[in-house]
Amino acid sequence: MKLAFTMIELIFVIVLLGILSSIAIPKLSTTRDDAEVVKAAEEIRTLIGDLTAFYTGHGKFDKVNTMTNITLVDSSFNKFDSNLTTKAYYSNSARTEKCIGLQVSNFGGDLNISSEGTTSTLCKNLNNLLQESIKVHHFGGSRVIFN
Repeated sequence: MKLAFTMIELIFVIVLLGILSSIAIPKLSTTRDDAEVVKAAEEIRTLIGDLTAFYTGHGKFDKVNTMTNITLVDSSFNKFDSNLTTKAYYSNSARTEKCIGLQVSNFGGDLNISSEGTTSTLCKNLNNLLQESIKVHHFGGSRVIFN
């Protein structure tokens, strides 16, 4: 009657677990990175939508924290809470690279979105995913005045 596993059986199981984990861990890491890029792209799209709605409702831009809840950083990677007439950045989660630059002009209602960082994987993939959004968005229009 056999009461335990032999040494060969245990080694075989450990080798199989090692092979399975060497295949599964990179796949999980890639999936997590892809999810982070999609989340960042959605935050940028939400930011554009928030700024559009605010400008449409008020006819001008204001401080970032009154227009959206998306966290932007300044050039020193500190939280950005002032007017977007000064350039702000969307940063990677580690706050080591500025991925997307944002700046507005109240005069014409323009939002200038620029590609900034291309070193980190998140910034590279985010810039590729948002190619159609990286441009100047014009929210203002001509006004018709009746006398």
